[in-house]
Amino acid sequence: MKELIHRIEQVADETGVSGVVSIYRGDSTEFSKAFGHRDVKNSLPNTTDTRFGIASGTKLFTALGIGVLIDQGRLSLNTTVGEIDREYRGFVDERATILHLLTHTSGIYDYYDEEVEQDFDQPPPGIPWAALQTPSDYYPLFEGRTMKFRPGERYSYSNGGYVFLAILIEKLAGRLYRDFVNEHVLIPANMQQSGFYSFDDLPPNTANGYLEDRRTTNIYRLPPRGGGDGGMYTTTDDLRIFWDSLVSGRILSSQLTATYLRTHHRRDDTRGYGCGVYKRLDESMFWIVGGDAGVGFDSRYIVADRLTVNIMSNITDGEEDMREAILRHL
Repeated sequence: MKELIHRIEQVADETGVSGVVSIYRGDSTEFSKAFGHRDVKNSLPNTTDTRFGIASGTKLFTALGIGVLIDQGRLSLNTTVGEIDREYRGFVDERATILHLLTHTSGIYDYYDEEVEQDFDQPPPGIPWAALQTPSDYYPLFEGRTMKFRPGERYSYSNGGYVFLAILIEKLAGRLYRDFVNEHVLIPANMQQSGFYSFDDLPPNTANGYLEDRRTTNIYRLPPRGGGDGGMYTTTDDLRIFWDSLVSGRILSSQLTATYLRTHHRRDDTRGYGCGVYKRLDESMFWIVGGDAGVGFDSRYIVADRLTVNIMSNITDGEEDMREAILRHL
């Protein structure tokens, strides 16, 4: 561990990391240190208690919101889109199941398709960023569109699929996505410093996200509030608590938790994908990652040692060098 900590400090000095790097073993902190500033112009430093955006790390929390509905008996993994509402057609096959959506194999139209070359700094056509306050606001982006492929044909990482899952949460729960996930996922996991905050109403000690120039914030590059495919904020300590809550079955039933953590798609000879979470095929490690304008994020849980490793950065792709260094030791 001393060698790893030395390497973390070295990489931080060499690259000017902005954010927090933490290593926990069970409930004990092996290492946690903040670097850089949460507010550059006001010279406010990041601390180990600072909240950071986690971009696509949010997808696991959306998946867990769906899991709560499954445990409540409102859905099953085999429920089809057509069974929920026959109006959902064209942009997704009516035979696509909840499991297809959770595992990126549904073929749904993707408004933010990472397989297609496009300018991701620009808002979706026809809807300004400011209008996207909750997942249901994204629905016009799907109407009249064509699905990418038939369900189950292949894996295709889908931001649109997870926004659609969040839309389904709002439809079936009759509540805002952020309120449902807060009550049924974050609170049971005891994540007291986490939530879906708006750019114009951030809580104290929340990091601004900065572009690669480290001075320009990301507020004109993203929706003002996250929902479904990204945008949640959390702290490194809340993530430590989260992993323990997830694997111990405090969020979903033990049976559904096991199903979520099972390999549903092989990415290569060693890595796979569960429901909203990446994993090693041998079940030794699970992780979530996120990258966006002003966000770099990686959080991993190593099962045998109950080891949680978090890299949270408020710079675009700010986690990459640190992740490479840490993974060499893990």
